[in-house]
Amino acid sequence: MCNGAVICAHFGDSRADTAAKATLARLHPDRTIEQLNIDRLGTGGGGIHCVTQQQPVP
Repeated sequence: MCNGAVICAHFGDSRADTAAKATLARLHPDRTIEQLNIDRLGTGGGGIHCVTQQQPVP
């Protein structure tokens, strides 16, 4: 969840993706639901959480 939105994965299964988005919209009616295709992240072993972490200043 971030700045008025919920970011979640989009896997290309239209039925499941639609159901997931509807559930998140019901649970978070005040937020925009954004689904992202994370195929490239998944092949590298990561996910949305992995690539959105803060980076410390060296």
